[in-house]
Amino acid sequence: MEKYRSQISSRESKRLGGVVGEEMANGRKMLKYQTLKENLRERIESGRYLENNCLPAERELCEEFSASRMTVRKAVNELEQEGILYKVRGKGTFVKNTGKINQNLSKLTSFSEDMRTRGMVPGAKILLLDVLMANEVVADKLGIPVGDDVIMLRRLRLADGEPIAIETTYLRYALFSGVFDKLADGNSLYQFMKEELGIFPKKAIQSVEVSSLMEWEASLLGNESLNVSLLIHRQTFDADGMPLEYVESKYRSDKYKFYIELYDNE
Repeated sequence: MEKYRSQISSRESKRLGGVVGEEMANGRKMLKYQTLKENLRERIESGRYLENNCLPAERELCEEFSASRMTVRKAVNELEQEGILYKVRGKGTFVKNTGKINQNLSKLTSFSEDMRTRGMVPGAKILLLDVLMANEVVADKLGIPVGDDVIMLRRLRLADGEPIAIETTYLRYALFSGVFDKLADGNSLYQFMKEELGIFPKKAIQSVEVSSLMEWEASLLGNESLNVSLLIHRQTFDADGMPLEYVESKYRSDKYKFYIELYDNE
């Protein structure tokens, strides 16, 4: 009897294409459809599957994940129930617009590049462009003596015309003094460095933390009820390790989400 039950169980598991197969995640067992569901969720959150774009066809997902149609459908249906996906009759399953932008912190790209990758139009409103004396923090980040001149460029960053972040950039005066007026154009700073100065950002050190917003900042960002932001510190270097810029950016916490991809070194 036990042998018969075992055979039935084995055949049933095979028929379901691994729906009842188990994997370990965070110390707990996961059914195969749950593993697939989390893989799809990760791809959505990382931006691999863009909002309002159609998921790969069911057959493609079955082949890629070596899963049955039942497994794929169960994973997709649960994501739909969670409000992450939606279906359009005759067209397929689409990623729902969550209203948040997912940003990968492990890639060195400019704000403009990020927005264009998402099919959005980047923009900038110049709030302040001035020459200041470097304080201890800025001097340390730019590798210059305290009191040296630095250029401060503060911009309101826009995506499809909507305020997303307040970005304050400090630049080495010795490198950018000759193009000071052009910095007010509002174009991509990285693109400007490459095309106008022949300077190529190659490395950056970033950190992220929660930071409070002042009333004027929340007003600029278009949400006066918002009281916290995601504060990004970025120190950018060229190929020789020379600091090019130090940036402090306050992103709308209701519109932005950051993630990092991790890999096994072995």
